[in-house]
Amino acid sequence: MPGENPSRDSNVKFYPLGEVARSYLNNGRPASVGETSMRDARLALEAQAYLNGIQQEAPLRTAAHGHAIYIDRGTTDWSAFEITSAGWKVEPRSPVPNLRSKRAAAFAEPTAPGSFAPLQRLLGHLDNDQFVLFVSWCLWALSPTGPYPILIVTGEAGSGKNTLVRLAQRLVDPVAGDLLQPPDNDRDLIAAARHGRALSFDNISRLRPELADSLCRLATGSEIGGRSLYTDHDTATFAACRPLVLNGIPDLAARGDLADRSIVIRLTALQSRVTEREWKVEADRIGPATITALLDALVTGIARIEEVTTANVRMADFASMIVAAEQSLPWKEGAFLRAYADNRRDVVDALVSGDVVALMVLKHVEQHPIGWSGLMSDLYDELTAIAVPDGRRPADWPGNARWLSDRLRRTAPALRQRGIEISERRGSAGARIEIKRTADLATLATFATQTGAVQPPQNRRRYS
Repeated sequence: MPGENPSRDSNVKFYPLGEVARSYLNNGRPASVGETSMRDARLALEAQAYLNGIQQEAPLRTAAHGHAIYIDRGTTDWSAFEITSAGWKVEPRSPVPNLRSKRAAAFAEPTAPGSFAPLQRLLGHLDNDQFVLFVSWCLWALSPTGPYPILIVTGEAGSGKNTLVRLAQRLVDPVAGDLLQPPDNDRDLIAAARHGRALSFDNISRLRPELADSLCRLATGSEIGGRSLYTDHDTATFAACRPLVLNGIPDLAARGDLADRSIVIRLTALQSRVTEREWKVEADRIGPATITALLDALVTGIARIEEVTTANVRMADFASMIVAAEQSLPWKEGAFLRAYADNRRDVVDALVSGDVVALMVLKHVEQHPIGWSGLMSDLYDELTAIAVPDGRRPADWPGNARWLSDRLRRTAPALRQRGIEISERRGSAGARIEIKRTADLATLATFATQTGAVQPPQNRRRYS
C-alpha cells in the first residue's frame, strides 16, 4: 500500500501517492505521461461528464458565483479573491472551476490600506478626466460580465502609450508575456481570447472594417467565427466577452460602431522620461496599494449598485457600476459621468469630422433647418451634389443610394449625439428618409439631471 514499507530490510522507499504525483509534476502534468495518454484520459472524462449530464462553465480569471465575484490570483496555490457586498478576502480555492492559460501571471499581493494616490503620481502625464476613465475601465474589467467598453490609447510616438497599456494589463489580468500583436483575422482573435481575459493589442496601424466588427462583438459578448478549417460545411464559432485595449498612433475609433463602445485616451508627448527598468520598479511598488483600492471600490460598487440611478447611456452596465463605486474612488461623485460625457463628445466630434457622409449630412441640415423628408435616392442626389460640387467624387463616397443607406446607419449614433435624428421607412416607392433636429444629447451628465431618463434599478445586473 502507498505509504507503507512491507520490508524493513528493503532498499525500496514507498511514498504517499500525493508525494509521488508532486515529485513528477512538470509544467502542470506528470512528466512520464505522453500526449496520447493525456488525450485519451481527457476524452474519457469528457464522455463520462457528457453521459452524466454534468456541465460547468470554466471562465478565465474572473467568475460570478452566488452573491460573490471570484478572481483567480494567478498564484501557485490557486487561491482567489472573493468579493461580496460585505467586503473581500483571499479564499484558498474558488468554488468555480477556473481556466488558467500559460500566459497568466499573479496579481500583486494586496496591502492595507489601499490607495490610488501612488497610481495617480505614476500617471502624472494624464489629465484628471483621463485618469478617471482609466481607473473606471480597470475597475469594470474586474467584473465577471460585460459588456466592456474598449479602451483605446492613441497618441504620437513617445507619448507613453505602451507603458499605460502594460499597466492596465497588469492591474486587471497580469500576464507573463508582453502585449499582443494585432490579429490578422478572426481565427487569430479567437486564439487570443481563448488564452487571455483582458486582451491588449499593441501598435495597431489600421483597423479593417471586418476586424473592427469582430472586436465590437468580442467586447459585447457575441459569437465570432466562420467555416472550420479543412471543411466545406462545418462552422467553428467562439462566444466570449473580453475587456479589450487597443494601442496605436492613428485614430482607431474611426467607425461609428467601434467609437460607440470605446473610451479614447489621447496622449501628448512626455515632458520627462524614465528608463524602462525604473518604470517597472515603480509599477511593482504601487501594485499592492492599487489592487487593494480596486477591490475596495468593487465592494462598494456591488453594495450600492441597486441604490444609484444613472443616465440611460451607451454601456449602461459599466456606467452604473462606476457611479455606484464612486464613494471609494479618488474623485468626487459625478466626476465620472462628466468625464465620460466629455470623452464621448470628443469621440463623436472626431468621428463626424473624419466621415464624409456625416459631414455632408450636417451641411444638408444647415440648408434644411426645419427638417427634410424624401426618398433615399433623392437624398443621395442632394448629398452628392454637396459633396462633389466640381464632379470630383471623394474616394470613400458611396457609389449609390443603397451604400449611402448603410453608411447612414453606421453614422446615425454619432449624428444623434450631435442633435440630428435620421429615420428610415420602407414604402412601395422605396426607402423614405426623414432628417430632423432633436435636443442635443451629447452632454450625458446634463441630460441625466435635467430629465427623468434613468435606468430602473430593478433591471440592473446584481452580484450581491
